[in-house]
Amino acid sequence: MEKDRDRLINYFEGMKGLEESTRDYYIKVSSDQNFDNQEVKDTFKRISGDEQKHADIMGKIINLIKNNI
Repeated sequence: MEKDRDRLINYFEGMKGLEESTRDYYIKVSSDQNFDNQEVKDTFKRISGDEQKHADIMGKIINLIKNNI
């Protein structure tokens, strides 16, 4: 049971890391001074917020697993 729990935690931590990495990329593009298309920059900024929400959800799932399995 503990092995399965650890496997789930590792999986969701990896997913959380992917969401955070993606968020960071979108933030980088949205703040790039050399990139002129404001519409794209605004879209990437909005998407970075979505990615943060996804990372937060992964964090909640990790906590649920840690506290209930």
